[in-house]
Amino acid sequence: MTDPAEMIAWLDRRIDSANTWLDDHGHGSKKPRPENEIATKEYDVARFEEIRAAYVKALERRGQAA
Repeated sequence: MTDPAEMIAWLDRRIDSANTWLDDHGHGSKKPRPENEIATKEYDVARFEEIRAAYVKALERRGQAA
């Protein structure tokens, strides 16, 4: 199994990367990308944050059970 700290760090990097893309190419940029690309990145960020939260919650439960 992947080390929990490594998995959370990977998720954090993916979230940061997608947010940077949105900052550079989203609605507020000088040359925004097409709406479908922006919506896809926003969806990606939401899912990665959801996965990260579930992962942290599971690790907390696992720690309490041990």
